[in-house]
Amino acid sequence: MEMQVHDGISFWHRIKILTYKFLALVLLISSGSRGTGDICRLCCHIQGLKHNLNCSWESQSHTEHTLYVLRLKKQSCGLGSSQTDCPDSHLSIPSLLNFTAPVGQNWLLIPRKNLVKFYPYHLRLTAGGKEVQLNLTYDVNGENVLLEPPEITAVESEEDNIVEVKWRNQEHVSDEQKVELRYRMVGAANWTEVPNNKLEPGSCELTDLEPYVEYKLQIRYVADGSSSKKGSRWSETLTFCTPDQVPCGLLDVWRSTEKPPFLLIQWKPLGTTRGKILGYNVTYTDGGQANSAEAQCCHIKLPAGATDICVSPRNQHGLGYGSCVTPPCSEPAPPSGIKVWADGSGGIKVSGVATLPPPKDPHSYLVEWKELTLARNPFLNWTRFRATNQNFTLPGDFAPFAPYGVAVFALYQNSCAGVVSTVVYSQENAPSAGPNVSIRLISSAEAHISWDEVPLPNRRGNITGYTIYLNSSEHSRQKSALWSRSVFAHGRNDCVSGLSPDTAYTVWMTAWTRAGEGPLGSIRKFRTTGRTYNPLVIIIIVVLTVFFLLLAILFSLWTKRVLRKWFWPRIPIPNLENNAELSRIQNNNNWDLEQENPNTPIAIVEEIEPPTCPPRPQQGTFTSGYEKHFLPTQEEVMGLW
Repeated sequence: MEMQVHDGISFWHRIKILTYKFLALVLLISSGSRGTGDICRLCCHIQGLKHNLNCSWESQSHTEHTLYVLRLKKQSCGLGSSQTDCPDSHLSIPSLLNFTAPVGQNWLLIPRKNLVKFYPYHLRLTAGGKEVQLNLTYDVNGENVLLEPPEITAVESEEDNIVEVKWRNQEHVSDEQKVELRYRMVGAANWTEVPNNKLEPGSCELTDLEPYVEYKLQIRYVADGSSSKKGSRWSETLTFCTPDQVPCGLLDVWRSTEKPPFLLIQWKPLGTTRGKILGYNVTYTDGGQANSAEAQCCHIKLPAGATDICVSPRNQHGLGYGSCVTPPCSEPAPPSGIKVWADGSGGIKVSGVATLPPPKDPHSYLVEWKELTLARNPFLNWTRFRATNQNFTLPGDFAPFAPYGVAVFALYQNSCAGVVSTVVYSQENAPSAGPNVSIRLISSAEAHISWDEVPLPNRRGNITGYTIYLNSSEHSRQKSALWSRSVFAHGRNDCVSGLSPDTAYTVWMTAWTRAGEGPLGSIRKFRTTGRTYNPLVIIIIVVLTVFFLLLAILFSLWTKRVLRKWFWPRIPIPNLENNAELSRIQNNNNWDLEQENPNTPIAIVEEIEPPTCPPRPQQGTFTSGYEKHFLPTQEEVMGLW
């Protein structure tokens, strides 16, 4: 049975109220101990003229937050209290309400119509299995109700980068209430708090600000530990910009290392511009004449022979510092041992930077990279790092399976040297296409195979090798080939021998990367010819035949000459001086013969005695020795022998 007291209020209910009060006191003490801390587990203040209750919290949870609001009985409802002091039974407002904040929202607004002034409330915030509790009294000066932050009314710029900030207190807050003011650059992590001696009632001057820089500003009330002067949460962030001046700082300028009909100059915008940049002034020398050009951010095309190139930012106050382009690299590459490689997590690293002895030691390195599949994009990405760095990760995101051309340059005082130029994939995969194959028959048993490189967009990694597949069956698209061979990636042709004459073959190829083998390339069919001889063998046979034939002819001529020399008699050569005498003797011994008509009639004639020869004149006989063998004797001529 529940214990009751004579005024009708439950004893256990009083214990519950006291417990809530104790928890609220603990939260109040913890809030006071934080003072100007940024974290508030659950804080509420009455907002604006509508007097809605704005409750906010700091939470890293990525789930919905639910706030339960329970209205408690007033403290005046105790012993001897009348019904007018405890009008809860006559209220039409529910005593328990709940509100849900979507994911990412850290505040909830409880409408005034759901609240009763001067009444205590118990708030319970739940999210992700955790909860935060707070007890408060709904009133501007109520228990655990924070003040609404001051309202910033103006931010006015003065000379020498001085900014005056003005604010207005809430209507129920006196000017004696202490405030805190802080600011920071946009993008910075840490806030800068303004010292108390610079804070005046309703205004403050900020000095030492950078020109033409965006700043964020916040203000709040500070609790002094008493119930009459409470604190508040930080106000909404106000962003303002300081006045501009002449641009300050050096541009990061680089040039395209390719050799098109023009020279592409690129630069990166200044981090702190100190004003609105209206353009960039580019000066250069071409053909011995000084030239100047105006460009927008952040590139310009100049003649290929341009030298002494400098770029300066310009705003309404004038030109900033000029940044000059490094001349073309003409120094020999130093033995630095630099390597460019993929780190396995989608990034690209440069490692192995060696320190060289002066004066060869560069003061810094520059790395440029570009996605090679974007052929129409001439722009480069680049970054610089000190020579003392041993490992450096290139900034930015790299597309997987895409080739990037990476080059490293060593930068000296007025020159540079190319160190490394390579193609890197942040992530590799198997090729998406195979090479195209061409066939040329060498003989009936041998064929020459050549292939094209896999197109750059289809490589998806560095090609490490190729595989040739050969099949004599009609099932050419099956990888169960009768013959296959792997070849290295540096070559693009090979010979296949041991083929059968007059046979149909099918050949195809695949490409490999470190991630695996790609699909089939183009499929080619060919048929070997019948058994034929190698043309080289035929040529050798013909040459040998001709050689031996000539050798036989020469041997025959040599043999005939030897036989004639050894076996034929030696015939004396006649004396040419006695030729005339020999001719005369022969003419005297010849008779004049008359031609006889073949149609002369045959007649019988009498045989008569031959005439007597006249005596020969006594002359010396000429003998040359030649007549012994070939000339007829006198008896033979006369027919007497």
